[in-house]
Amino acid sequence: MTRAGSTTVSPTASPAPSPAVDDHREQFLRAYLRHRVGERLAGFEQAQSRYTSARRWATALTVLLFTAAAALGAVAVADDGRRALWAFLATVAAALATAVTTYEATFSFRVLSRRSADGVALLHLLQAHGAPEGEDGVNAFRTEVESVLRHSA
Repeated sequence: MTRAGSTTVSPTASPAPSPAVDDHREQFLRAYLRHRVGERLAGFEQAQSRYTSARRWATALTVLLFTAAAALGAVAVADDGRRALWAFLATVAAALATAVTTYEATFSFRVLSRRSADGVALLHLLQAHGAPEGEDGVNAFRTEVESVLRHSA
């Protein structure tokens, strides 16, 4: 029974989402995807490219320095008069190659590049699937995105 001007709602019945709620949900998702996800996605793509480039440079420099060390060692064997000089230069080139390799391993460009690539792939996947229906779906979607962002940073 209802009085004039008041309505009662059954505690077990869930109200149907209104068009205003659906519109608010869509606006939130669009803004969230554009600003939060879009900006982080661009950042991950830049980081992936930067780390991949750094790894290539470090690898190329290491190969070049080790090749120079080997060549200088060969020259040291061939030139009796300046053997000590060539051997010293070969040792310096090998030490520099080792230093570059240590630098690359310390900053682990490969791992950072892979982590950024995984973040990019997961964010693209989450964007493609979108959020499930309802307010709980939006919260679950946001939680998943934030988890990806946290673990890919």
